[in-house]
Amino acid sequence: MRTIFSALCGVLICSASFANEAVQVRGNYLEARTADVFTGPCFSNAEVFIVGDRAVMAWKVTEGSWEGVDLTGLTVAAAVRGTSTFSEDRPEQALAVMIVDERADERQRAALVQMAQRLGGTRLGQVVDVKASAIDLDVDEHCHTEAHGPEHKNHLMPIAPPARFAAEGLAEISTRPLGGDDCVCGNEVIAYQPLSEGVEVQPAYTLAHSFRGKGLGSTWAAPNARSSFVGHFAY
Repeated sequence: MRTIFSALCGVLICSASFANEAVQVRGNYLEARTADVFTGPCFSNAEVFIVGDRAVMAWKVTEGSWEGVDLTGLTVAAAVRGTSTFSEDRPEQALAVMIVDERADERQRAALVQMAQRLGGTRLGQVVDVKASAIDLDVDEHCHTEAHGPEHKNHLMPIAPPARFAAEGLAEISTRPLGGDDCVCGNEVIAYQPLSEGVEVQPAYTLAHSFRGKGLGSTWAAPNARSSFVGHFAY
């Protein structure tokens, strides 16, 4: 029995070590769209093919490297314009502007873009421009759910921590947790999946969401909506 137990422990330790080694990079993730991601079917069905074809996505690396290049502490973002609502679009025809951390050197900037393209998938395949900018991305992990009152439980609202992303002169996202007053029809669900792979997120209320850069043939501002995802990524 002792031999079996020891062998089992060895397998578990090896499995845990392999799982840790398998994760190359991890960090915080923030996304905002031009359509509600947490809403009732009546709303999402009415908006499909009309809105939701633009988004800003941002990844901040808290630890790890990509293809041997250390990215710890650096941030990359993408502003995306699709052909239609992202659930119904042609991903290969989307256009993207990449925004890389101005603190990154040449190798790190290339690695940041490659990482974002891998996580963002086909929609980041056609990059029309890469901009370097002062970038700030902060997720308030210390914001406790109890601070937002009992209405969250009463309405079964998901609770994401407050978050903020800013790329100077180019893009911005600011969010807060969803509250009871954000429950409109009582049938709200997560209507769309996040645009990035490898994420664990919750929907959030968008206080600010804008893209003011060039290259997509469009700029936008879409505040005051249930249109964000806040959480983490790992790959």
